[in-house]
Amino acid sequence: MPLPSFITDPTLDLLFFGGKGGVGKTTCACAAALAIARKRSDTTVLLVSTDPAHSVTDALAGHAGGHLPNLQVHELDAAASLEVFKNRHRASLEEISARGTLLDEDDIDALMQVSLPGMDELAAYMDMAAWIEQQRYGCIVVDTAPTGHTLRLLSMPTLVQRWLTALDALLAKHRYMRRRFVHDDSYDHLDRFLLELDRSRAALAKRLADPKRCRFVPVTIPETLSIAETGDLLDALDQYGIRSDEIIANRLLPDTSCISWEGECARQRRALRRLQDLAGDSRRLFGLPLLADEPKGPQLETVWQQASTLTGQGIQSDSDLAPAELPVRVQAPGPVPSRHLRLIMFAGKGGVGKTTLACATAMEIWALHPSRHTLLFSSDPAHSLADCLELPVGAEPRPILAGLDAQEVAAEEAFAEVREQYREELAEFMAERMNHLDLTFDRAAMERLLDLAPPGLDEIMALTTVIDHLDSNRYDTVVLDASPSGHMLRLLELPELIEEWLKLFFRLLLKYRSVMRLPQLSSRLVELSKSVKRLRALLQDPHRTVAQVVTIPTAVAVAETAALIASLNRLGIAVPRLFVNQLTPTGDCSLYQAVHSREAAQLEQLRERLPGIAMTYVFRQAEPTGVAALNALGRELFTLPQIETGRESA
Repeated sequence: MPLPSFITDPTLDLLFFGGKGGVGKTTCACAAALAIARKRSDTTVLLVSTDPAHSVTDALAGHAGGHLPNLQVHELDAAASLEVFKNRHRASLEEISARGTLLDEDDIDALMQVSLPGMDELAAYMDMAAWIEQQRYGCIVVDTAPTGHTLRLLSMPTLVQRWLTALDALLAKHRYMRRRFVHDDSYDHLDRFLLELDRSRAALAKRLADPKRCRFVPVTIPETLSIAETGDLLDALDQYGIRSDEIIANRLLPDTSCISWEGECARQRRALRRLQDLAGDSRRLFGLPLLADEPKGPQLETVWQQASTLTGQGIQSDSDLAPAELPVRVQAPGPVPSRHLRLIMFAGKGGVGKTTLACATAMEIWALHPSRHTLLFSSDPAHSLADCLELPVGAEPRPILAGLDAQEVAAEEAFAEVREQYREELAEFMAERMNHLDLTFDRAAMERLLDLAPPGLDEIMALTTVIDHLDSNRYDTVVLDASPSGHMLRLLELPELIEEWLKLFFRLLLKYRSVMRLPQLSSRLVELSKSVKRLRALLQDPHRTVAQVVTIPTAVAVAETAALIASLNRLGIAVPRLFVNQLTPTGDCSLYQAVHSREAAQLEQLRERLPGIAMTYVFRQAEPTGVAALNALGRELFTLPQIETGRESA
C-alpha cells in the first residue's frame, strides 16, 4: 500500500494536521513527524503543537530524542513566546509610539504592557515565521488546535499586517518631518525594524501559499459533525490558497460480521460516502483503523503502514444503507439543572461531544419548562450548532422551538464593526472641530489605535452578549457550547486583561479628549466594561452558573479533563458533574471487548483523579442530530425532580 505523499515528498517543509477536536490530529502529526525524520535522516525535523491543551509529549511517551536525534519537539508556550518578543522589541515599540502619537511616557509604557497582541495563534505564527525565515528546520510538522482556532492561525498574515500598518502609521509623521526638513530619505533603525517584522510575516505567508512546500492534512472520523466541520475547513483552505489534497479518515471499523458493530458500520459507510463527496476527484482519502490500544510511543512508528486508500468501491450510497439505529443508553443520569441557573457551560476537549450534550440539555430544559425562555449559544469559532440541530443558526438568536432559541456569534465580525465605528466617529469629530489644524499624521495614528487592542477582545465581546441577553430578561437560561478546553480557559481568564485594557483606553480618551472626543465609542466601551464585570461575577456564582464538563475514555482526554477541572476550580467556577461520553459497552468480538477493556481502565483513572465529581455515562449510539433525536437524548441524560408535576405542555 503506497504511503501518503506528505510522508514521501522531499520538497515538503511545512505540514499541518488539523480538524475537529478529538479526531486524532496529534496521533497523525506525531506519526508523520517520526516517519519524515526517519526518511530524512540528514535534516532536522521539528514537531510543534499550537494547541493550548498540548498532548504531543503524552502521545510520544518518550519515543523521540535518542531514538531519532534529528527530531525536535516543541509544545508552544504562548505566554513565554510573547514575553520574549516584547522583551526583545520593547525599546523599538516604545520609541515608535513616542514618535507618532500625543501619548506621554506613562501612556506608552501602559500601552506596551497590555495592548501587544497576546493570543496563542499569534505566538505560533511569529515563532513559525522566524523559523521559516531562518531556514532552521528541513521540515516543520504542526499539530494544530481544533478547527476554529486553526483558521485564526492561518489568517494571522492579515492580523499581523494590520498591526504593522498601525505601527507604521505611528512613524509616518516623524518620517515626513525628516524628509521635509532634513532631506533624509533613508530608512532609520525603526523603519528597518518594521521591515524585518514584515519580511518574516511575508515569508510565512508566501510559504503557506506555496503548493510544493506547504500542505494541510485534514483529519476526521466517520461521524456527521466531524465531516461537516471538515467541509468547512476545506472551504477555508481553498479560500486561503493552502494546498490540501489528502484527507485522513481515522478510527474506521473493520469489515466484520460482529453483531456489536453492525449499526455503527452502517453509520460509518454513510459518513464515508459524504466524505467522498466532499473530497471530490481532487483529493485522496486515506483510512486508519480503530485500534484496540491507543497508538502511543513506539506504536506511532507503524501508523502509516496501516493506512489504506479509500475509494468509491465498497462505499455504498445512502439509499443502499440500512438505518444505523443504536439505542440511547445512559447510566447514572444527573438531576435536571436547577431552574435558578442562568448560565450552563459545556466544556471539555475538542471532539468529546460538547455540542451534542449542550443541545440535548437545552432540549430537556425546554421540554420541562417551555414557558421559560432558553438560549442555546455557541462561542466556538468552529460553530456546530446548526449541523447538530439540522437547522439554520446565525449571528442573531433564531427560534428553534417556541421558547428555545439558538445563536452562533461571529466574534471577529462584531469587533470589526466596532473598529469601523471608531474610525468614522474620529473622522467626524476631527472634521467638525479641528478642520483648521493639520493633524493628518496624528489622525492616522489615532485611527489605528484599536488595531493595537489585544486579540481576544473580540471573543470577550461575543461572550458578553450572553450577559446582555440575561440582563434584559430576554432569556431565563443560557446553555453555552464553549470552545475546546485550552481556548475556553484562555477566554475565561481574559476578562482581567480586557478590564485592564479598557481602563487604559478610557484614560487616554479622557486625557486627550480635546483631540479625540468619541461619545459613541466611549459609551459602547463603558457598556462593555460593565458587561465584563458582570460576566466575572456571574461565572463565580455557583447558584447562577455551572460548568458541565464532557470527556471521553481516552488517556489524553482523561489527563486534559483533570487539568481543566482544576483550572475551573481555580477560577471559582462550579463543576457539579462530569459526562463521560462515547463509551463502548461489552460486545461479542475481540476488538469490541478490547476497546471496552481499554475504556474501563481509563474510567478507573478518572474516578481516582476526580473522586469528588459525580459522573454520568453516555454510551455509543446513533448520532443524535436533529431536534427529535436530541430531545430523546435529553430525556435520558437527566432524572426528573422527585416531586414531579408533569412536563409543561409546549
